[in-house]
Amino acid sequence: MGRQSLISPPPPPGRRRLLGLGAAAGLIIPAGAAAIAAGKWGESQGFPTGWGPAGQQQRWEGYTEYHVGNFSGGIEKMFAHATLSAGPASAPAPAKRRASGSFAHNASYYLRKFDRMGLLVVRDDEILFEEYGFARQPAMRFFGWSMTKSIVGLLTGIAVGRGLIASIDDPLEKYIPRLRGHVFADLKLRNLLNMTSGIDICEAYCTPNNGFERYGYSQIGYSPKRGQGTDLIEGVLQFRWGRNEQQGMRFNYTDLCPVLVAWVLEETTKLPLATFAERALWQPMGARSDATWLVDAKGFTFSGAGVSATLHDWARLGSLIAANGAIGGRQIVPGEWIAESARHTDKDKASRFDVARPRRGYRNFIWHHAADGRVLRFAGNHAQNVLIDQKTRTVLVQSAPGYANGADEEMLNIFDAACGL
Repeated sequence: MGRQSLISPPPPPGRRRLLGLGAAAGLIIPAGAAAIAAGKWGESQGFPTGWGPAGQQQRWEGYTEYHVGNFSGGIEKMFAHATLSAGPASAPAPAKRRASGSFAHNASYYLRKFDRMGLLVVRDDEILFEEYGFARQPAMRFFGWSMTKSIVGLLTGIAVGRGLIASIDDPLEKYIPRLRGHVFADLKLRNLLNMTSGIDICEAYCTPNNGFERYGYSQIGYSPKRGQGTDLIEGVLQFRWGRNEQQGMRFNYTDLCPVLVAWVLEETTKLPLATFAERALWQPMGARSDATWLVDAKGFTFSGAGVSATLHDWARLGSLIAANGAIGGRQIVPGEWIAESARHTDKDKASRFDVARPRRGYRNFIWHHAADGRVLRFAGNHAQNVLIDQKTRTVLVQSAPGYANGADEEMLNIFDAACGL
């Protein structure tokens, strides 16, 4: 779910020095800090999973000691989900390249200092760095939160390339008959993909937050029966607040946008979104492991936050973008869609770099971290990240149990250093 703290704005991208990561005085994590982390993130309890302690209000992110367990597989026990099979033609494991000792040392220190669950850096078919914390393992699936939106964006590009969607400037009602006469009927796919819908809801970068009351309940339900009786489509149909501004005029980050796009994809492909993703993206790109995608009680996918995958497969998605939509000698996502996702036209003014957010841009459910669109990012709640440098084809994937002061800046330092290797 989108919320005020969904993405903590890091500093502007650019060439940086690593800020103290290799300093001799900081190489040992203080024992007290380690003990605090063990308690805060549930290590002392064996990394519990589920909705929270017995007798307490059910929360899917509110109890920090459940984050490590839930974000590395436990959430699949809390919600119904579909499986994306890797299939028989998985890509071979990438080779490990011995990066410089200082880079590996700094990256490892960063992971431990900021309590990251996993950090993976790849370029093409080579691993530059890989390490896990909190006893997590490479085979584990890590919950991507809003990185799921970026997958929905890629699937939209595939649908456009196949002619299933004629134009992203088409209105919703062209593809979803049930929306004819609805206040959302004339919303254009472009404005949904850019988070410039004009829908009257406040989920992130705004106050007061009313996202759960207006729509989020339809995704996760109410305590003490969270995950039961949920219905995302009905939540759309019953949305009574409508729109508070003209579409295309202002960036307003909300899970309603990817849900509406996902509905279009299901209508045009005649498949559940997870099935379309498996057939059109997951297996063709050579995913090495199965992924899961959360669904509501009716089987409709969580499109704002729902996919769990190994870090290697999150990295493969990033590498697919870095390679202009082609991987393993096969064009998976149209190259023109990748190019469009990295630039803005006159129709995308409200999501331009430094307009959507300070020192950030947005297009087709992908964040921009450079004014020229060279550095792209999948970003999810609690510091989930896939960073992509299109020039060097470097990809960094991070899984984390939560935010930490200064972590985003130092993650970008690590990424910047990796791009220079």
